[in-house]
Amino acid sequence: MQITPLDGALGAEIEGLDLKQPLDQATLQELVDAYLHHKLLVIRGQDLTMPAYEAFARHWGDFYIETYDNLAMPEHPAIMEVGNVGGVLETADYRNGAAFWHTDRAYADDCNAATMLYCIHAPASGGETHFCDLVAAYDALDEETKQRIEGVHATHRYGGGEREEWEYEVHPMVPGQEEKLPVGRQPLARKHSATGKTGLYSVAGTWHEVEGHTREEASALMRVLKLHAIKPEFVTTHRYAVGDVVLWDNTQTLHAAEPIGPAVDESTKRLLRRIVCAGLPSILRDRSEERSKAH
Repeated sequence: MQITPLDGALGAEIEGLDLKQPLDQATLQELVDAYLHHKLLVIRGQDLTMPAYEAFARHWGDFYIETYDNLAMPEHPAIMEVGNVGGVLETADYRNGAAFWHTDRAYADDCNAATMLYCIHAPASGGETHFCDLVAAYDALDEETKQRIEGVHATHRYGGGEREEWEYEVHPMVPGQEEKLPVGRQPLARKHSATGKTGLYSVAGTWHEVEGHTREEASALMRVLKLHAIKPEFVTTHRYAVGDVVLWDNTQTLHAAEPIGPAVDESTKRLLRRIVCAGLPSILRDRSEERSKAH
């Protein structure tokens, strides 16, 4: 297995790994270390059945069963399809429903989560995913701003946040879905439970209110933090190839899809299969449980 840093602010490319095969503990530990350090992994050249994809994903936490059940695969309710191919995905509201900066499931209580995408169809252009490093962005803040946001929390809900003119709205929900989603409360600056490093957290895409701030004050603060976090020096863009498994740490990043048009031929198709996991990777969780038993 070879691990090579990507061009840009974060991320690493993984080659020489066949995810159809079981991972031994040493390989899994190396992957988890790379995930925590680089925040984004691109594992190239995979050819996976959905059970094999799910088996790999179980190493990264507990599955969220998709609330968006109209986008989930019927026999695999934890896998959501994303792109511009098939059913509602062919409509503008859905194919660009992630084309805004956000953190997946920031409104959930257990938000220390990994997201992964497995590429089935990759367009010749468009449909990339942009990622930004929220730890580096926090480190680059001036001390006055760090002190201002210390201990400050925001509430998060689906469809929250405010968009720039070039961003899209989140895709709509069908009746009964929104009622299943919680409203979460998260700090603006969050310490990672595994690395101990502090980063900005979900400063775009889902915030609803900022405690202790009027709406105008909250809007101004969150826009400053968002535009700071997505500066080019903190961003990496990934262009998909068929067989990519792209995995990132939601605790340390924001992401946004590049808008894409409708699929008119093979070269314009985009289809990704998404799994979101809650909690820590299994190898870290097992170690934490062992320490707890020892005490």
